[in-house]
Amino acid sequence: MRATITTTAHYVPEQILTNVDIEKLVETSDEWIQNRTGIKQRHIVSDEEASSDLSTHVANSLLEKRGIKPEEIDIIIVGTVTPDHLTPSTAAIVQNNISATNAWAFDLSAACSGFLYGLETGSKFIESGKYNKVMVIGVDTMTSILDFKDRETCIIFGDGAGGVILEASRSNDGIISSILKTDGAGASSLNVYAGGSRKPASKETIANREHFIRQDGKKVFKFAVKRMAED
Repeated sequence: MRATITTTAHYVPEQILTNVDIEKLVETSDEWIQNRTGIKQRHIVSDEEASSDLSTHVANSLLEKRGIKPEEIDIIIVGTVTPDHLTPSTAAIVQNNISATNAWAFDLSAACSGFLYGLETGSKFIESGKYNKVMVIGVDTMTSILDFKDRETCIIFGDGAGGVILEASRSNDGIISSILKTDGAGASSLNVYAGGSRKPASKETIANREHFIRQDGKKVFKFAVKRMAED
């Protein structure tokens, strides 16, 4: 038994933030950003949108494209580091929004690797033989944790979601294997300092702007290129 991707979908908000817009916020330029990242513009949410809204668009699109009812979904996995709330999970909100009454749902937090980890997790549920249809969505509303005074991060990230439906197959098609790794030693190079149990929100953490994502861009880039080339 293998897990096969039978449908894909994506969604991005309508609002656009261009490099020219960012030039007005931090010391940078359209040319500088494009030369280093290739990015010209990014989609960002409106004040009324959150991760569950983006995910719900994807979920409804997946169901429509596959031509199945929401009750046929067994599990919903949402990979995100920008959930609507600490609890309930974003996946639970999506499950309710699409009336997937027979599905159980949970979030998976693994940052950039979240969707891939979710895909691997979902495929194993399928391979167990107990589940037939698993919806996996990767979503992040990164603007909710971006400091638009920090050039290291605000030029890179935008908001969006993508997802798949995994289904059981006995053919040679499907997810065959994967290579997944974690290196927690680099935690200090890319993180959000405050807001968790280690450093709960306070007047001090807010004043120090510690609820925004921070990264050592050069260190993260060198590490990623080296490790991915090795594998």
